[in-house]
Amino acid sequence: MEAISAAAAMSFQAVEVPTVTGDLSPESLSPSGRRHLARYVSGLGLDLAALQADMPGMRLTDSSCADERIARTTRIIELARDIGVGIVTASVGAIAHPETGEVSSLAIEGLSRIGEVADACRVRFAIRPSDSGERIVETLAAVGCPSLKVGWDPAAMVMRGINPLDAIERYAEHIALFHARDALAGCQERAGAETSLGDGEVDLVGVLDFLRSLEYGGPYILRRADGQRPVDELVAGRDRLMRELRRT
Repeated sequence: MEAISAAAAMSFQAVEVPTVTGDLSPESLSPSGRRHLARYVSGLGLDLAALQADMPGMRLTDSSCADERIARTTRIIELARDIGVGIVTASVGAIAHPETGEVSSLAIEGLSRIGEVADACRVRFAIRPSDSGERIVETLAAVGCPSLKVGWDPAAMVMRGINPLDAIERYAEHIALFHARDALAGCQERAGAETSLGDGEVDLVGVLDFLRSLEYGGPYILRRADGQRPVDELVAGRDRLMRELRRT
């Protein structure tokens, strides 16, 4: 709750909140608590744009934990329905085999099961993959679920050495949410790393121009996972993003 009120105080317009653990998890929010949360955020003048369902230690490609991840994700989707939030996002990492490039059948099955619940709840489940654009296209086609969307995070792709605009035209209509952050690409000597917005290798101008060409109307969500001064960097990032969005 403190982070939400801080976002309002800094004049942000929309927020995405983590809901896997803590006070905002499905297990912690009773029916009355869910109603209170919706009223509280609205009272601050904020739009609760998305719920985050990141579970980095639980991959959909891992048979030992896939069922648990699916169950926990569907509870978050039901929470989103209850509080009137239309998007749940989740990082799914690489879902293709590193050697063959084949999209994991286990991941397809898991996403299909999650998608069925999302369809029933009328909530969009926006995955944030770090595979190539071609793999994203293959995944969406294999699942074939109207509620399975993409949370486009160009920085995650850059960190894996992938051009964020690779094959974007083929899945552009599925983008439900945009994560604005920056990163340096990885190489043999070093892994990719997140940076402050504008200090990395994401072509922010090119990315925003592409979203404009789509007449994208979804949320723009700033993320900063590894910053030394995250609050200051988020404010600076917001100001930079707004300048670019006002650009003609």
